Amino acid sequence: MNSKKFLILVALCFLSLNLGWAGGASSSSHPLVLQEMTWPEVKAYLEKCDMVIIPLGSTEQHGPHLPLGTDFYEAVGMSKLISARTGVMVAPLVFIGYSAYHSGFPGTLSLKPETLEEVIFESVEWLLKYGFRRFMFFNYHGGNNIIQTKVIHRINHQTQGIAIAIGHGSPLQPAGEDDGSMDWHAGVSETSIMLYLQPELVRLEKAAQPMMTFTPQMKELQQLATKDPSLRYVWSSLLGVPEETGKGGASHQLSSNGVWSFLDPRQATAEQGRQEVEEMVERAVKFIQAWKKAHQQ
Repeated sequence: MNSKKFLILVALCFLSLNLGWAGGASSSSHPLVLQEMTWPEVKAYLEKCDMVIIPLGSTEQHGPHLPLGTDFYEAVGMSKLISARTGVMVAPLVFIGYSAYHSGFPGTLSLKPETLEEVIFESVEWLLKYGFRRFMFFNYHGGNNIIQTKVIHRINHQTQGIAIAIGHGSPLQPAGEDDGSMDWHAGVSETSIMLYLQPELVRLEKAAQPMMTFTPQMKELQQLATKDPSLRYVWSSLLGVPEETGKGGASHQLSSNGVWSFLDPRQATAEQGRQEVEEMVERAVKFIQAWKKAHQQ
């Protein structure tokens, strides 16, 4: 082999090693998704692995520039990236989460917490029937956290299964430091993630910085929290609650366009999204690899 051919071969090998993250959803291995598999393929999978990743998202407003299914696409997208690197199956069970406080914007769908809990748990019971035993929930919607916690408790205390959280609300995914930007929903972070995972669904030209409105009580608590940070727990409990509570914390009462952020979502970039996604996926992959090893011993 001459030197020119050798250099070309080396370049191609290097390129193939780095294509795993290119283009967001691309990967060196094909992700396994329950709905895309046949029953013989599921049977063969269970002969080698009893793990399953269950993504949890929502169908709710995400400002004028992101699709209603943003949380679902994020949860499934990152779960598929984890699947591609670990060989663990992904089983999307529901498209809808608990999102009642976003109902001031058309298109938002929501299930009662008890309904959502029961749908997920009954679906898990079927998976248990076939031999799945280790359940990992990758949630990417804060409104689902309490439901996720209750389902995991029921699985661990009422079935042969073992369940843990590996996404939002999991100790595996530490919350970022509070920099005062309140970039919580459809802001720079979430827009960046969608620009990386599914850029074709982002209408960045329609993005706009929202006008945020807080009640006098919220403003007072926010001010007092600068001296006593523990009061932020009270402040945050007033946000993201249905309009019927009378607390002024429904999405359309807080934000002029549905975005929850003091930042301008037009600052979002696919590169920032790539970095955030890679960090979350990497933590989950390392955990799964460790759990697989522990199970084999």
